[in-house]
Amino acid sequence: MQFDRVAKKLHIYAGLLNFTSVIVFGVAGLVVTFDAPDIFHNGGSTEVEIRPFATPEIATDKDVALAVEATLQPENFAAPFTTRNADHQLVVHFYSVNGLKRVTVLEDRHQIRIETLRNSIWRFIDNLHATTIAERASGWAIRGWAWYVEFSIWCLLAMVLTGLWMGLRARFPYRLGQAVFIVGLGIAAALFELVR
Repeated sequence: MQFDRVAKKLHIYAGLLNFTSVIVFGVAGLVVTFDAPDIFHNGGSTEVEIRPFATPEIATDKDVALAVEATLQPENFAAPFTTRNADHQLVVHFYSVNGLKRVTVLEDRHQIRIETLRNSIWRFIDNLHATTIAERASGWAIRGWAWYVEFSIWCLLAMVLTGLWMGLRARFPYRLGQAVFIVGLGIAAALFELVR
C-alpha cells in the first residue's frame, strides 16, 4: 500500500531530524537523576567585573534592573529579577542556559559588580532541554534551538503515529510488537489512573 511506504519514510526521516534533541533530552534526564552539580555547587571559578554605572534618579528596583540590562545588553538571558542582599544593595539576576550573571548595584560608588557563574556542560544540557519558544532571549542561537525543540516535538508525534500505524498493520512476526504495545498502553493507563 502506498501509504505504508509514506508512513515508513516519514517515521525514518522524523527520527533522523529528531535525533539530536532526543539525545539532549536523554542526557538531561540522567543529569537530574544523578544530581549533577549546578552553578552554585560545581566548584568552578566565578568571573568578577566592576563597571561604572549611574543609578537613575527616583527609580524603582525594576527601573534600575532595566537600566542594568540596557547597560550590559546580555544575550540569551531571561528577563532579570531583583533581590536585596544583607547590605540592602539591589542585586539583579540574569539566568541563561549557560549559567547566571549576578549584578550588584553599588549605588554609593556609582558602579555595578558583575559576577558570572557558568554551568557545567551537564547543567547546560539540562537547561537546554527545557528551552522553549516562550523563552525571552535575544540571541539567534538560543531562539534557533528553541524552534528546533518545537519542531522536534512535532517529529516525535509523527514518529509515534507512524510507528503505531506500522505496528498495527504488520503481520507475523510483529505480533509480539503489537502485544508489547498493548501491555505498555495498559501499564501507562493503570499508572495514570493510580497517580491521578
